[in-house]
Amino acid sequence: MKGCGSKRTVSTMRSIISASLVGSAFLLAAAPAEAEWHPYVIRGGVSFSFTAPDGLKAENTIYTSATAGQRKAVVFASVEDNVEYKIIVVNFTGGGDESALIKEATTASQDRSKVLMDEDARVDSSYGRKITVDLPNNTGRAMSAIFFKDNHLIQLRATVLPGGDYRSSEIGRFVDSLAFYEMRSEESPTELTLPD
Repeated sequence: MKGCGSKRTVSTMRSIISASLVGSAFLLAAAPAEAEWHPYVIRGGVSFSFTAPDGLKAENTIYTSATAGQRKAVVFASVEDNVEYKIIVVNFTGGGDESALIKEATTASQDRSKVLMDEDARVDSSYGRKITVDLPNNTGRAMSAIFFKDNHLIQLRATVLPGGDYRSSEIGRFVDSLAFYEMRSEESPTELTLPD
């Protein structure tokens, strides 16, 4: 009788393990797929690199500066897991005070927001600002890096949208990935070109 009971126990354990493995496989299959992150390099008047999720889309726009007027700009953006990732590149060729433009962009990023962090930042030999704010009316939290390089204002901004995870490490990963050289990676960077 002892041998019969142990066979049932082994058989029961196998059934539990099999059910557990099938359940785990089902949960993994049902989990949403996360976008892959890739290195990107931007060229055209200014060169820099960063990492971001797949699916960046470009849009030409106009940036209005109180001190330097309207300027051509390009916004590269994607949304992943309730976080919007944006790279804004503004062309100030022909004029513009670097410090004033960084200060102006910093002030605009803080407009009507609760400032959680505002500090000096450096990337390579370039000076800039790093800011984190809670947006007005509980519409999210944004972290930005604002720099000026080769007559271009460059902003990396990650905005956690309502329902997103404010503690996500991905927002810092994105903002801190800015480099004014082509990053070394096992994967070749995707090249994005600025218009003339």
